[in-house]
Amino acid sequence: MNQEDLKNNIEFCVASVLKLAKVHCWNIVSDNLFFIVSDFNEFESGFREYRASRSRINNSKMVLDLDSAIEILHREMEDLYDVILYIFRTNKNETILEIQYYRKSNLNPDYLALVKDNMPMFHSKIPMPVYAWEGGKFDANWESGGGIDHRWKIFWWRNFLYKRKIRGKKIR
Repeated sequence: MNQEDLKNNIEFCVASVLKLAKVHCWNIVSDNLFFIVSDFNEFESGFREYRASRSRINNSKMVLDLDSAIEILHREMEDLYDVILYIFRTNKNETILEIQYYRKSNLNPDYLALVKDNMPMFHSKIPMPVYAWEGGKFDANWESGGGIDHRWKIFWWRNFLYKRKIRGKKIR
């Protein structure tokens, strides 16, 4: 895969993640895009530790334009297994997208033998908060601190969960 193919795949993922945000998030998503590039192994394991370390580490990174981000990925091209685009932070003036990649060299040796010649996979994702399973819109910035809306919904979700446990009802 050459640099132009990589750029086309990233641009397709950018369009997809922006479309996902417009459908599922109530935030105004700006078309003024900046990027940060992350290796999956930079972050701690465990759900809570992962989210906290991801936010802390990404806040300290310098934002890049698309061409600079693609240059970084192109240097790692031979070792890329999976590339995922997330919205890291958005407001009406700018949107910061995180390009997170997973290396083939981090895979189990048996599985690596199967996929070593495969091209990298590309995905666009928006993490959903626990209260969003009902289908409502949510704050796209919930992972990076959220806001009063996110905290309010978490409060009510925990209250609902607690009441269901006391009454002995099954939770989905």
